[in-house]
Amino acid sequence: MIRRLELKKEIAFSPSTQGSLKVAQYTGIGEYPKAWLLSEEKDYGLPSEQIKKHNEKEIEKWNNSRPIGGKSSDILCFEYDLAFGDISEKIPGDKRYQYLHESISKMYPADKHGNLADEWVSDLKKKNQKYLRELRKALKEGASIRIWYSSAPDELNAFYWLMSFLDKQKYYTKVSAVYIPPNYWLGRSFYRGTGMLGPEHYFGALSLEKDLSEGQIKAYSERWKELQKENSSMRLMVSGNLVSLPEDFLDSFIYTEMSKLPDSFTIAKLVGNVMGEYELMVGDRPLFERVMHIIQNGDLTIIEDWAERPMMTMVRKINERVK
Repeated sequence: MIRRLELKKEIAFSPSTQGSLKVAQYTGIGEYPKAWLLSEEKDYGLPSEQIKKHNEKEIEKWNNSRPIGGKSSDILCFEYDLAFGDISEKIPGDKRYQYLHESISKMYPADKHGNLADEWVSDLKKKNQKYLRELRKALKEGASIRIWYSSAPDELNAFYWLMSFLDKQKYYTKVSAVYIPPNYWLGRSFYRGTGMLGPEHYFGALSLEKDLSEGQIKAYSERWKELQKENSSMRLMVSGNLVSLPEDFLDSFIYTEMSKLPDSFTIAKLVGNVMGEYELMVGDRPLFERVMHIIQNGDLTIIEDWAERPMMTMVRKINERVK
């Protein structure tokens, strides 16, 4: 019989981590869900041998996994994208959602299919409000809190914000954190964030769990207040520290990769190369925005504009220094 571990409120900072945590709660219990298996009927086009190998691999992982226990309702996810944009006001606030709406709109403009930014931000706001209510209730009830995070900018900034929130609530007991370090090795490859972990990895990661003291929570809270006062364009991990950075910080990486490409290429190709070459752990949206700024500066020109899918826009170098 599998021993159930102590139940705690689990805190995640991305939907992918939240989803993996939900499966991690029961992974390894019973048989591998048949609905998850690939089949020639559902996955038309895949070779039968590939389907067989995939299913065997997934079943093996399931059988060798141990669950972390808990209920899916115990998992709270706060998604504020705090690594970029204005953070001067109380989080969450109107400026934060306004920034998210503007950022999403640039990559996914409104079209005949609707306004993705409106839908995305509206849904995000409702979820964040719901989870914040549940967290406040859990703190009043004296629940244990376990936080999952890494050095990925969005997670690290959200962790500091949460420490500030707990500090304001004077909640310093029964708080622990599982920090996934950079290049977390799991036998076959490195993992650089909680979102990269599969459900089968979470039980083993519990060995990294550490209690947070009142002093630590207050120290992290003070750092978040400092970051809010600095209110820079972005906050990333540099030399092991979360620091405020100017809006053009990413440009040098973009220009370096740009110089390796032919005269014409898609924005998606450039952004993908930057994300693949450097361990910045930033998403495609901030990189896309900086490329658009470079276009405005005159180092690139648009030769084929894809209004509905801006990342597929074709551009050409027009400045000798980037050729």
